[in-house]
Amino acid sequence: MLRMLLVIGLLASMSSPVLAKDVSAQQAGVEYAREAMLKVEAEHQDNLKKVAESEKVLAEAQKKLAEDKKTADASKAKLDQAKAKFEKAQALLDQAWKQ
Repeated sequence: MLRMLLVIGLLASMSSPVLAKDVSAQQAGVEYAREAMLKVEAEHQDNLKKVAESEKVLAEAQKKLAEDKKTADASKAKLDQAKAKFEKAQALLDQAWKQ
């Protein structure tokens, strides 16, 4: 209780222009910090949007990759069949020339 009275007395003894100047400086500091926080928060939100967009693009690319691999596997099977038919036809032709 005594300490509180001493603090109140100390504050009362200070001239009001000094207190006003301190409060004004603190208000300016708070405003500066708030503006900095808002700027960083906006930057963070932009970065979160970029991450979400990148994840979407990545998911689409992975889907396309899976489809392309499936198509490549199917074309490989067709190529193998075509090669087998060619080799068989070539062997028959070679055999016909030998006779």
